[in-house]
This record gives sequence, structure tokens and C-alpha cells, in this order.
Amino acid sequence: MGRKLLAALMAFTILFSLCPTALADSQEPRQTAFFTSQPHTDLDYSEMTYRRPDAKAVLAEMEELRGLLDDAENAKAVQELFDVLVNRYMEAQTMAALAELEACRNAASSQAAQELEAAYNACTAIAGALPLLMRDILNSPCGDFLKEQLGALTAAYYMQYTEAPARQRELTSQETSLMNEYRRLSAEPCVVEYFGRDWDMQTLNQAFYQEGSINADTYAEIYGMIAQELNETLGSLYLRTVRLRKNIASAYGYSDYGEFAYRRLYHRDYSPADIAAFREDVKTYIAPLNTALHAIPRQKSDVFYSDYSGEIALDLIAPYIGQMSSELLEAFTYMREHHLYDTAESADKTDTGFTTMLYYYGAPFLFNAPAHELFDFTSTVHEFGHYNHAYWSPSGWLNAAKSQDVMEVHSQGLELLLSHYYPDIFGKDGQAVADYQITSLVEAICQGAYYDELQQYVYSTKNVTLQQINEKARLLSIDYGFAEEDSPMAHVYGLSWVQVSHNFTQPFYYISYGVSAAGAFAFWLEAQKNYFNAVDNYLAYTALDASYDFQESFAATGMTSPLTDGYLEKLAQTLRQELKVEQRLEELENATVFTDVSADSWYAPYVLALAEMGCVDGDENGAFHPGDNAAWDMAMGALLAINGQKPELEDSRTITRLEFCQMVVEVLGIPAAQGPSPFTDTDDSSVAALAELGVISGYDGGSFRPDGELTRAELCAVLYKTVEAVSLIDQPETEDMEDVEMDENAA
Repeated sequence: MGRKLLAALMAFTILFSLCPTALADSQEPRQTAFFTSQPHTDLDYSEMTYRRPDAKAVLAEMEELRGLLDDAENAKAVQELFDVLVNRYMEAQTMAALAELEACRNAASSQAAQELEAAYNACTAIAGALPLLMRDILNSPCGDFLKEQLGALTAAYYMQYTEAPARQRELTSQETSLMNEYRRLSAEPCVVEYFGRDWDMQTLNQAFYQEGSINADTYAEIYGMIAQELNETLGSLYLRTVRLRKNIASAYGYSDYGEFAYRRLYHRDYSPADIAAFREDVKTYIAPLNTALHAIPRQKSDVFYSDYSGEIALDLIAPYIGQMSSELLEAFTYMREHHLYDTAESADKTDTGFTTMLYYYGAPFLFNAPAHELFDFTSTVHEFGHYNHAYWSPSGWLNAAKSQDVMEVHSQGLELLLSHYYPDIFGKDGQAVADYQITSLVEAICQGAYYDELQQYVYSTKNVTLQQINEKARLLSIDYGFAEEDSPMAHVYGLSWVQVSHNFTQPFYYISYGVSAAGAFAFWLEAQKNYFNAVDNYLAYTALDASYDFQESFAATGMTSPLTDGYLEKLAQTLRQELKVEQRLEELENATVFTDVSADSWYAPYVLALAEMGCVDGDENGAFHPGDNAAWDMAMGALLAINGQKPELEDSRTITRLEFCQMVVEVLGIPAAQGPSPFTDTDDSSVAALAELGVISGYDGGSFRPDGELTRAELCAVLYKTVEAVSLIDQPETEDMEDVEMDENAA
């Protein structure tokens, strides 16, 4: 208990996991009563002024108090001065949190980083001195009041408390400096040049996901270039951090940093050995489910890449929070009325999301950096799960911190439960967003295990090199189903682990996302039977006090711990059944995307391959019209899309067979034919070049009919076979890809 209280005294940093709108239809909030009211400031966030903590002055006041301890008649004065000092400490915690927020808003600012380091060091000095003062008070004639506040067990712990050695304090200070260096480096834009154009992650995602102006291979190549650049920049800093943290673990008497992190940083009620078994179950049951869910195509919709920054996500959430619970609504309203959040767009922000507690004010604060996609919405929901818990939790100096894993269940459980309202929030895209949400949390289980195993390797390997880490990351990405062994994405995974801030700022934290996501699904499964029972179970879980460890918390609410043998196997089976995964995959296998393209038609493999690449599409009703004449803009658009370009062309004129052959040869840069034309009615060199490639074979009698109109199906066949011939794309999976004879009945 003593160590948990000490952890609470030190826990002033972030709790990672990212005018109120009226209720929908003026509906009254659903009344719930699971939480106990806590004191909160009436100040607006703008009125909370940062002041650097004055550790020297506080330490001097502590010495003043010590001068009173020998005389029992000073007991009242000691208690009053101690209360003042505790208040000073809570204020110092809050100032450090405000400095953290400012540093995250201005990640490239050396001044903000220096101020954060100064605030952190001052707060650490006060936090380190406070337990020593408590020890001296408890062992004095004036200590009865503190014994009563702490209770016998905790008081006994602090009566024997000893100061952390100078070596430990020095190493902790060095770690803070390295993290400030990381924040600065990670905030600098990473830009690479590809064929004369500058690319960063924002422009890359926009080009691929929103515009469709580049294909998957180009996306992977540019992503890999960005990952390589970041890996080289941040990798050396990471190695320095690993060496330092191994020394930290040693200074605290641990031979293994992973064990140190599990026990001392996060106070988990499970060990790295327990998680090794969990990881094996993830590979066996959850990773294949994750792969299957990602194989189900996500419908194209602007909802996935819309703007959710600032007030937008909050406005979408607001009408439904009260429908879930009046207590959720109270926390949400307080946050917005007092502007205790920052989800605005800013290029200067650290790329992260977290909730921190401003203890002096009894006020949580929600921070999130937009990523220009649906993740901004779901991460806001995630962080509000943390916010709601912090709003209702006692924030006094005596209150112990909850398990980080329990707190992640708060956030992920809310994500899953709010998905009940996605059809109302997102309309026709509601089910697609719900699928995205569920898939994201299934993936979180895999990612939690993936990053934990990677870090176990890093911290247990003597003199580990960046090359070794990259190779291990690549192999683990295959083990956990994130990439095929021969896929370029396996190479990308081997480099891009440096883009996950937790690997730097919170080592061994990521497994919390994995075990908690597995546990959070218990609420979702209950919601399929009775939604509001699930909501109430979630609220009861969130209202548990900090005495419950992770596995205990599930038992207390009648649920099974996700670390129990067989849990992940059952979860995977249930999710497959509830989401009809096998049925949807079977439908996908038999589907042809377009309503008028049957799977057994001769042109289906070509049409579907080009559609998947974003080169061709259908009409608003899902029809492709394979037998219709192809137009110039369709032909040029498909060709440019092959090269990762997006045309700005509107030309509905019908294109002839000859014209299309000439266009293909010119745009794709196909070499001239080596021999004469094989056709009786044209000697065009472009036609001859495609004939030599085996793309076209003409009609019976040796004619080509160059002036004949080209159908949309024929266009796809010629284009795909041409690209295949020059090895620009992979061959689609089909048993028979025979040459296409271009005749009027082919479509």
C-alpha cells in the first residue's frame, strides 16, 4: 500500500491511453448514480496561470516544520503547516502538468521544453522530500494526526521510509532530458522527395486514401522512405534511452528493465511471464481474426477522412453522452464549459493524445493532436473515457492511483459502448464506422502484444543495435499478422516502430492497450444482449476504487479476466460469430464489386483488379456497364491512375481501338515493335507493339478493326494485360487469364 501511495504522490504526468450541445431531440439525460461527487474548480482553463514551482522555498518550509517536531505542544501548528505543504505539493504537480501541456502544444520550442524540465525537476524534488518529512512527523510526538490520516498499514510503511539515492535521482533527471530531446526531434517535420515532389505523412495519406491519386505500391514505397528517415533520426536517441533505462533498473535493484517497468512503474498484478502466454494466445486466436477483419473492405466514404478537430468531434458526441448516463454528461459538460480540453488543429503539437489531472484545481484536462482522419473522433472518445474517470475520482494527496490497465478499460470500453449510436451519428456510414471501431480495438490487442514483445527483446538483448531492433520488428510484424513475409509492409514495420511515442516516453506501457482492449470487449458483448445493462456494468467498473488491481477489477464486476486461460480463444470465436466474419468473407469472395459484373464473366478479373487499384469505378448505383463504349476521359484516367496520377479531364467522346492502343503505348512508354504489324487492316506501330506483348490478338481473318469502338470491359482487359506484361502490377488470383479476343460479342 505504501508504494501505491508513493506512486500517487509522484503521478503528476500524463495518463496515456487523446458551450455544450443540447441532447438529441431535447431528450432528458438517463439518470445514473454510480459515482460520488468530488470538488472541482469553477475557474476556466484560461484563468489557470502557470508559475514555476519554487522547490527551494517549499524545502525551506519543510525544515521550518521539522523544527517544531520535538515538542508535542506544537502538534496543531505542525498539522496546519503540513496541510500548507501538501497544498504546495499539489500546486507543484499542477504546474508541472501545465508545463507538460504547453510543451506538447509547442513541441519544437526549446523554451517550453526547458520550462517543463525545470517544473518537473522542482516537482520531483518536492515529491522526493515529502515522504521523508512524513517519516519524521510520524516518528515524532506530533505525528498522531498523520497516523490517523494514513491508517496503520500505510503509516508503518512511511515510518521506515528512506530517501532515494542520489544516483537514482540523477538517472531520472537524465531520462527527463532525453524525453525532452525526443519531443523536439519527433515534432520536426519529416519530408522526403519522390519523383520531384515533397511528401510527408499527411500529404501521403491524403493522396492515397482521399484522392486515390497514388496506388498501394507507391504508397508503400513513400511510406518506407519516411519510415527510414525517421528510423535513422530517432533510432540513435532510442538506443541511448535504452542504455540509460537499463541503468535505472539496476539502480533500483532490478536485473531486468521489463520487470522493473511492470512492477515499479505500472504496479501490475501480472508479470512479463504471464504476458508471454497472453502473447502466444494473441498470435493464435486474435491475430488471424484481425487479418480477417482487415480483409473485409471498408466502403469509400468521406467520413473516414473528415475533419474532427476542435469542437467537431465533441459536437458529434454531445447529444448521446446524456442518453448513456447523466453522470457522463456532467463530466462532459464541465469539461466543455471550463475549456479543459485542447483538440484543435496545430502543426506545432506533439503527435499524441492523453488526459492529465490538474490536481490543485480538481480538474482533468484532455489533449489530442488531430491526425486528419476518423481516428481523431475515436481517440477523443477514448480520452473522454479517461476524463470521466478522473472527474469522479478523489484527487487528494492521500488517494492512490488506479492501475493503468484498469484506466485503459475505462477509455476503450467507452469507445465500444458509444458505437451503439454510430448509426445516428454517422447515418448510412454508421455500421462502417462501428466496424472500424471494433477492428481498431482487435488490432490494439495485437499491437499491445507486438510492442511488448519487441521491447522485451530490446531490453533483454545485450548491446542491442538499431539493425537488430529493425529486423526483430519486421519478423514480429509477420508473426502478428500485420504483414506478409514478402510484403514491402514488413520492411516498413521494421522501420516505423520509432513513430510510436510510447516506445520512447512510456516503455512497456503498450501491453496495457492489449489486455484492456480484450477486457473492454466484455461490455460490448453484453451490449449485444442488453445495451443499458452493459452501460451500467461499465459505470460500475469505472466507479471501483483504486484498491482493485487489474485482474481483481474484473472479478469485482462479475467478469472474467482477459488473462484467464481460454479467454482470448472464446473472445475470438464470439467476435467471429457476432460480426459474421466468415459469412462476410465468403460474400466478399463471391462478390464482384459491381452489380452487373458477374464473377464468371471473362472480363471480371480485369475489371475488379483495376477497380481495386482505383483505376476505374462504377456509377452511383454500383453498376460498371461493361458493354458500354469507353470514353476518352475514362481511358486517360485509368492510365494515369496506374502511374499514381489523378487527371483533370472531362471528355465523353468515344475512344476507338486504335486511339486507345496509341494512348497506352505513349503513356506507359512501351518500346516500339520489332517487326511489322500482324493485322491486315492496320500497320500502326502502337498496335504492333501491343500485339508483340501478347496483349491483343485481333479477330478471325487477321483484322484488328482499328476504328471500331472500344467497350469498357475491353479497355480493362487491354490495360491490365499491358501493365502485367511490363511488370507494373501483380497478376490477380484467377485460374485462367487467357488472351482477350476483341470482338463485338466479348462483353
